[in-house]
Amino acid sequence: MKTQLKGAICAAALVIVAAGCNDFLKGGDLTKDPNNPLDATPKQYFASVQSQLWTQQTGDLARLTSMWLQQVVGAARQANGTYNFTGVTESSFDGEFARAYQGGGLLDLRKIDAQVTPLGDSIFLGISKIVEAWMIGVDADIWGDIPYNQADSFFVYPQPILDPQQQVYDSVQSKLSQGIAELESGEGSGPEEVDLVYGGDPDKWIALAHTLKARFYLHTAEVIGSPAYANAVTESNLGINDNDGDYIANFSGSQAGESNPWWQFLDANGTTGRNGDIVATDSYLETYMAGIHDPRFSDYFDPGNEDTYDFSPVRENPTYPQPFVTYNENLLIRAEGLLQTSGAGAAAVPLNAERAAWATATPWHSAFTLTPLTATLANIMNEKYIVLFQNIESWNDYKRTCYPQIVPIAGGVNGVIPGRLLYPVGERQTNTNVPAVVDQPARNWNDPAPCPPVD
Repeated sequence: MKTQLKGAICAAALVIVAAGCNDFLKGGDLTKDPNNPLDATPKQYFASVQSQLWTQQTGDLARLTSMWLQQVVGAARQANGTYNFTGVTESSFDGEFARAYQGGGLLDLRKIDAQVTPLGDSIFLGISKIVEAWMIGVDADIWGDIPYNQADSFFVYPQPILDPQQQVYDSVQSKLSQGIAELESGEGSGPEEVDLVYGGDPDKWIALAHTLKARFYLHTAEVIGSPAYANAVTESNLGINDNDGDYIANFSGSQAGESNPWWQFLDANGTTGRNGDIVATDSYLETYMAGIHDPRFSDYFDPGNEDTYDFSPVRENPTYPQPFVTYNENLLIRAEGLLQTSGAGAAAVPLNAERAAWATATPWHSAFTLTPLTATLANIMNEKYIVLFQNIESWNDYKRTCYPQIVPIAGGVNGVIPGRLLYPVGERQTNTNVPAVVDQPARNWNDPAPCPPVD
């Protein structure tokens, strides 16, 4: 397993390097992937896809959102400019925009589809569709209107149009449903041991897909309202139903190709040389958890530890199994949905089931006893803010609910935390469908209103 993981993440690193030198959705990595030979097997492609997904979930976007949501502090160099919004430009996240499309993303996922379909391997096809929906959905969350339907055929569409965010979300839901249907048919063997999280288990992938559907339904709730919340409840009822189904990364050592990217960035022994750029010291989350005497504090923070800048040994660990989608999140999705559709009494059941779940240790957290809470939006979302430490999803929750009620650092951008990122300059310069900076919206379709100032 260790050898597989090292190879997978090293392949992703090569892809990232290549992305910095090529246009994102035309030519370059989209039409020719130098890191995957033409005769690669579906399992080899999946290793690249898996590592790209993990990097999307633990890389620059996760650090950005954790800083903007004040779970951590950008203390030095580029991180300080990200933290106080002054250093975020259309050049800041070029590679992150491309990640869902290039080698390890849509490019390799479509190769998997083409190879496993004639073999009748519906398990592999279903997993591929779920990962595609997840990765593309993340880009839509952040950039809004993005290339998708024309993004996989450079020779037919050298300058792909931007599909409206609402349409992309519809496609994401459709792709997840397709993936579930393929998995339910149960044909083929899937990625098996190359899947370092679920081992290719169809039932676990089906549950994950339902939780992802619930998550993406919530992303439309600010505009659509009750139907979106109702759909989120329905899907969460079919989603991850215990912590054994958590989708968590499986890192195996302290080398660059096998360790948690957060540790690589944060620790003095990591591989990026960024020790001290991002710290936990005096972050809003550290102060908030200390103030409410949350017993989970010790899993997250270690105040006064100058070597780790207040990060706990649990989190600052090369093999920390970073949680991406969990049973805890699934319960809190259900709690929010029920609060909006059925009231506080119904919402209290999943909220306090989530609190009770902490009594059993999992690979990503120790065991803690938590007292029940009254089901209010503040209680549900503040609990989720703690659960989603270092997770991109925190930004989506904040944009929708305005919890936690934080004051933007240095006044934010025009008084608020931004609702989207600018399109990357490389794509704008090579695709005339990408609008100039001055013509880009401040917010995406699903998030029309900024959070009001906090008194």
